[in-house]
Amino acid sequence: MKKYLIIILLFFPLTFSGCFQFEDIKLVKIKDVTYQEFNGSTLRLAITATVNNPNRFNVKIKNANMDMLLNDKVLGTLSQIEHIELAGRTQKDYKIQISIEMKDMLSNLVGLYRVLMNDSKNLSLSGSVQVKSFLYSKTFQVDHLYFQ
Repeated sequence: MKKYLIIILLFFPLTFSGCFQFEDIKLVKIKDVTYQEFNGSTLRLAITATVNNPNRFNVKIKNANMDMLLNDKVLGTLSQIEHIELAGRTQKDYKIQISIEMKDMLSNLVGLYRVLMNDSKNLSLSGSVQVKSFLYSKTFQVDHLYFQ
């Protein structure tokens, strides 16, 4: 009896996977960037981003592998993002805490100054974001999402 129960539990997610449609999550724009802390070479920011989740279900942002760019020059790499749950079938603003590991501080001084002074012209994020829902996950690409 236990053997059949285990088999049913293992194959249950596979049975419904054909019905499961995971639509693309879109990071529409970055509205606000607020400086929080600069410690060593790590810059902590709070950003307000508009995100569109067209799926019927909630999804969680679990991981991001992104670079912060100034005129296509890499200033730093996103080293941490807080886990965020996106409500289903919504487009709304989310406040997100991120940490950026800055590269070569001397040559990136102008970019760092722009971030600290909240002058986000020509600053953008590029990379990938991983989202999960229950047993499913998907990675989305983000190319040159400019701060506004």
